[in-house]
Amino acid sequence: MNKKLLIASAAVALFAAGSAQAAVIQLTGVSGIWTATNPVSPAVSGGGTNEIRWGTPAIFGGQQSGYRFDGSAPPAVNVNENVDFNLGTFTHYNWPIFEPSLNTAQLTVETNLTIDGMAETIYSVFEFEHWETPNNDRPCADGGTNGVGVNRNGCADRVTFALNVGASDSFLIDGVNYFVDISGFFYNGALASEFWTKEEKDNDATLKGVITSRPVSVPEPSTLALLGLGLLGFGVRKRMAKAA
Repeated sequence: MNKKLLIASAAVALFAAGSAQAAVIQLTGVSGIWTATNPVSPAVSGGGTNEIRWGTPAIFGGQQSGYRFDGSAPPAVNVNENVDFNLGTFTHYNWPIFEPSLNTAQLTVETNLTIDGMAETIYSVFEFEHWETPNNDRPCADGGTNGVGVNRNGCADRVTFALNVGASDSFLIDGVNYFVDISGFFYNGALASEFWTKEEKDNDATLKGVITSRPVSVPEPSTLALLGLGLLGFGVRKRMAKAA
């Protein structure tokens, strides 16, 4: 290959590589608070915090049932584009209780990120429906046998969760659009909308998100070709000047 063409091609490659340099993305903070419940306080306590509780313990040494959300940051963690990352953990504490019980709850999650040093915040709202099933039913509410499997300690309770606001957001930084998608809750490694929890046990689901990006404008191939020809012409002129 002609030496000047090789130099020009290398310059074009460097230009393209520089324009595609990956941003430094960090998840700096995640917090969640329960912003609404049905029924309200005092039947359900903890509104406005990351943990709510309800019910009167039905067994000696028992506890109230409850929901809790724990954010995965701080400390800050690096995030890679196109790879799911953890935002936090939702926990259901299931204990035999007497009514009143929770029917619905709303969780607001605040996610803080930095993208190449630029701070961004996303608010996502999740709706939860709770089914506090009768523990002595036969069969149980899930159709299973009482005393077996998930119903081993009495009939399991169901939690249903759905994202209703803030499923995604985008930010324009240095000519690149960054799209932040709050994927939802994952249970047993898969995106889920509900789970069943054994009595006297805890059950967890992980909230995940993913970040993708797309440049607002990318140099056309013809533009890159013209740049290469310009560099090549510059080299030819320089050589002719030396010969003169």
